[in-house]
Amino acid sequence: MSHSPDHSVFHKQKHIKYWLRCLKTHLPTAYTPNDSQRVTLAFFILSALDLLGALHTHTTNIEREEYVGWILRCQHPLGGFRGFTGTMLGEEHRACEWDAANLAATYFALAALAILGNGMERVKRRECLEWVRDLQRANGSFGEGIGKDGKIEGAEDMRFAQLAAGVRWFLRRGETADLNDIDVEGLVGWIESSVVSTIDSSMFLASYGNTDIRRHTKVG
Repeated sequence: MSHSPDHSVFHKQKHIKYWLRCLKTHLPTAYTPNDSQRVTLAFFILSALDLLGALHTHTTNIEREEYVGWILRCQHPLGGFRGFTGTMLGEEHRACEWDAANLAATYFALAALAILGNGMERVKRRECLEWVRDLQRANGSFGEGIGKDGKIEGAEDMRFAQLAAGVRWFLRRGETADLNDIDVEGLVGWIESSVVSTIDSSMFLASYGNTDIRRHTKVG
């Protein structure tokens, strides 16, 4: 009689081995299509190791400083973070749509720096907060980035609202408290207008009625 494996056992060391492989060697082939979102992948790798209690025991101070340095190299001089360094095409292309910051990369870059406990003081706080403010539409929603001719790109998605609020929470303090803020009341109003009157009161993708997207956003 064959015995099926016990799936109730959490193999912590195997998980640590996998995430260290992702951190210190090449990513698995399946991740190749997401190469332009390496900052996001970095966040999940670092946070997984941190949750497993292995980040500081299986990496050195020098290695962690190198991770911080790479994340900061993804920082866009006009505010926000790129998804990876592959869009850095030189000084003459710095403001073009091919080398633009995006909201998801910005949030995950800041979250990764917070996990590493280093580098936040080197973030261009003012530029980043001004950039996030420029992503807000008149109806209170947020886009993903600034495209050609200054157009706000991206759908009216509750996830962008969450990311924008998170970036604001990370950065709006101390010397940046005097900056013009996002339209908080407008954002709250947009969130409230996006509540669907269903049994589970889920929130949806603005005008598309996608009730599979359940996101709760802190803006206070």
